[in-house]
Amino acid sequence: MNAITDPMRKAGWTVRSRIRATIMSAGLAAILGATTAPAADLPERLRAMTPEAFGATATLKHDPGARRTILSTEAGHVPSRVSPIRHLLSDNHLRAVIDWRTGAVRYEVHQRILYWGAHARDRRGYAAASYEAPDGLRVGGLIEARDGESFCPNEDNLGPCAHTRHIVFSIGEEELRAIAARHRDGAPDPWAFRIAEPGGRHWEDAIVPAEAAGLLIALDRHRAAQG
Repeated sequence: MNAITDPMRKAGWTVRSRIRATIMSAGLAAILGATTAPAADLPERLRAMTPEAFGATATLKHDPGARRTILSTEAGHVPSRVSPIRHLLSDNHLRAVIDWRTGAVRYEVHQRILYWGAHARDRRGYAAASYEAPDGLRVGGLIEARDGESFCPNEDNLGPCAHTRHIVFSIGEEELRAIAARHRDGAPDPWAFRIAEPGGRHWEDAIVPAEAAGLLIALDRHRAAQG
């Protein structure tokens, strides 16, 4: 490239700084490149967890401002980091959100997606979630879709950047109980779902049935404590 077409040279980069940025980008890509784990590739420790283990580690948080209580399975399994950079990882968990006024419960799937963008502004916009339900394939909108933490290997944001996106969608109680009923010791049979991206860069992931069963255990325990 010449000085007109090379953006790094136009920005005043030295040869050494350009080489350093290229090496950093390549290294991070190698570390973070595999971001979507098929159901069969779920960590062994996660596949071996029981409903009781998820129920025992479920957290409870009261939110007086929104007049709700949130039960979460996020602490049940913390994935191994693929990066030394804080929060740059892909993970998911379940939540039960209890409305204080009505007692109604909304069940949510929370997914953090780690992906690579060509530059700092190359962000993905996910639009919908599809998943298996007792009556067949179901497609629904997202409750939340927001950008999370990012990391670009140089201060000028040139070259590949690691981005995260936080996605939330809801499922019904019937669906959650159907997932929980699939649990068998030693045979986790993960529940798979897809989060669609208009450009075709969809995200596919899975949750083990023990996690769904554990959330229901925690919810029953909370209700019993409330009398």
